[in-house]
Amino acid sequence: MKKLSRRNFVKTTAISAASLSVLGLAGCKKSAEKTAADNTKPAETTAAPQKKAGHTVVIAGGGYGGATAAKYLKLLNPSINVILIDRNAEHVSCAMSNEVIFGLRDIKEITMPLPRLAEKYGIEFKQAEVTGLDGEKKILKTSAGDVAYDKLIVSPGISMDYDPALNFNADRQKEIPHAWIAGPQTLQLKDMVSNIKAGDTVIFRTPVALYRCPPGPYERACLFGNEALKKGAKVIVLDPNPQIMSKKPLFEAAFNNLYKDVLTYHSGVVVTGIDYDKKIVKTNKGDFQGTLINYVPDQKAGELVFTLGLVEPGKKWASVDPKSFESTLIKDVYVIGDAIDTATVTEMPKSGTIANATAKVVAENLVRIFAGKEPRVPLVGNTCYSLVSEKEGIWIATLYEYDAAKNKIVTRNGANGIPKEASVENRINGHSWGNNILSDTFM
Repeated sequence: MKKLSRRNFVKTTAISAASLSVLGLAGCKKSAEKTAADNTKPAETTAAPQKKAGHTVVIAGGGYGGATAAKYLKLLNPSINVILIDRNAEHVSCAMSNEVIFGLRDIKEITMPLPRLAEKYGIEFKQAEVTGLDGEKKILKTSAGDVAYDKLIVSPGISMDYDPALNFNADRQKEIPHAWIAGPQTLQLKDMVSNIKAGDTVIFRTPVALYRCPPGPYERACLFGNEALKKGAKVIVLDPNPQIMSKKPLFEAAFNNLYKDVLTYHSGVVVTGIDYDKKIVKTNKGDFQGTLINYVPDQKAGELVFTLGLVEPGKKWASVDPKSFESTLIKDVYVIGDAIDTATVTEMPKSGTIANATAKVVAENLVRIFAGKEPRVPLVGNTCYSLVSEKEGIWIATLYEYDAAKNKIVTRNGANGIPKEASVENRINGHSWGNNILSDTFM
């Protein structure tokens, strides 16, 4: 991987953080293709429940993708009716939640009230459960009634894909929190971590790729190692992947140097069973016994995309057009953020920054479409910081662009990099990055 100079890294991360500018927004470039006439004019709809005059965009999901889309639609064109729907009145950020688990942030810092966002930008917020979709009539069904739309954006994040052979029933899920969807489980795992004592062994299982936040599991492993060093405990990391999946040389350095006496990393591990009472994890590489098990399951798109029929049979992620993020299954429905089938349409990771950036791409393009203008194809930046200890951090920065020949969003040549080593400065910058993306999305 090419390493960026500090000057070029600053340039790249500046592009990423702003998602390639705000009101020249989303870092898109003009498509050489002409859009079909029915996509360059405002969608025509018949009378429908709750339909307002003018263009209406309904957004299902109030995380980094949905909240950003709602905010930037109103910034770009305040006349658009924007309706944001989420089952919760606040969003708890998965990004930075590892810091909460290990006592480095307060959960209040990453808890964002959606009604506050809605009131500030003139967004209509509905706290409701989405229950179905009539794609032909353009009606989203919710527990608060049907909502008509011209365009629908769906941003449901992820859901857990539990292995049925492991018998992770509801009680076991409560007993062994994954804390990979931030909220109550974050605080539950925080309490468990605070009770680690000398002689204890933590068994931490990472998910199979594709999953939310490629460096996230290895950051958590490092912070478990940091805790183990302070308390005289041990950490066993069971990774089903063939190797560390992000920032490999930097996490390897942390495992081999900072935590060589307390952390053991195993790759290619297949968990075949769990004795919940004895806290024994059975694998293809032997049995491991611990006092605390943090098992992060494999993942799939948020359940909402399955409910709405946005996933092809046999797949786990939503199918989209890489030029627009429009669903390939239902017209005028766009999927953004973690739920996208990144294996087929893009090399982008599942991250908060990418959710924020893809939301801006869609927001700008919908404004252009409503105005009868040609949409643009994506040019998207990603920046991600991670902690390797409570004192030092690392980062990765990458730029992605649409490749017409491959019909895929790919990494731009030379526009990616990582630092040479972890540092205190990276930790400080990472804390600021986290605050900035929260502000850009939710405030």
